[in-house]
Amino acid sequence: MKNVMITFLLVTLILSGCSLSEENNNYTIITGYIIDKEEGRLLVVEGLDESEFDIHEQTVEEILKIADPNATWVSIGDNRENDYSVGEQVKVTIDGGVNTSYPAQASAKHIEVVE
Repeated sequence: MKNVMITFLLVTLILSGCSLSEENNNYTIITGYIIDKEEGRLLVVEGLDESEFDIHEQTVEEILKIADPNATWVSIGDNRENDYSVGEQVKVTIDGGVNTSYPAQASAKHIEVVE
């Protein structure tokens, strides 16, 4: 009977600990430059300074080689890509996980243009 009570208490503690961690709102934030956009998504590269690439002189593929592996296609919702311009610096709060393909893929919770 004592073993059953100890097991029950341990299971209860473990399950309550899991539910607490699920409510934790930790988001991934990326800051970078938009180098391309398509319907409903933006291609953002991180870790580059404006002096390291020229969006008007280099192709997207050339910039991706420089940025490798720090590029993410960010889904932003229907018809919102026109709210942003290629070359703008943005701070993106990611909603959920990041698919680690190259470029990575993620959904935006919030996007802020960095001035």
